[in-house]
Amino acid sequence: MPCRLLFSYSFLFIAFTMSHKLYSFFLLVLIATMAVLNFYAYKFHWYWEFWWFDMIMHTLGGIWVASFALWFRYLRPLLKEMVVPKKTSIFLIAFISILLVGGGWELFEFSLDKLITFALHDSWNTVSDLFFDLSGGTLAVFLFFSVYNINSKIEK
Repeated sequence: MPCRLLFSYSFLFIAFTMSHKLYSFFLLVLIATMAVLNFYAYKFHWYWEFWWFDMIMHTLGGIWVASFALWFRYLRPLLKEMVVPKKTSIFLIAFISILLVGGGWELFEFSLDKLITFALHDSWNTVSDLFFDLSGGTLAVFLFFSVYNINSKIEK
């Protein structure tokens, strides 16, 4: 437990102190970390052995989806001009992207449960997954504020 907390806090410290130039690299490292964790989670049955592991993965997924959507809209290198975002548009882009991707994933899981595995669908799991997706998205918005330097560039 203490190692998990230490990892979480050090991860957030690194993320919130990164520069604008490292944001793209952060997205690549995060998706690679999630892929490796997911590989080992299926290999060693972590999703079934540790009830909390799914929550961590959904939080990381929410961070990645919202961070990628914000990067794509505001920070990608192909933009010819810097767009000055408003706080409301940042929150809307993050949460709509999470609801689309997270909701799509939950619809996929529901379809698997009904059509292939014939398992009973757990509605509380869906609510929990979407909650942790949105929690990760909230962290991504704060990360974006710190990288984009909220005080000097973002309109209120």
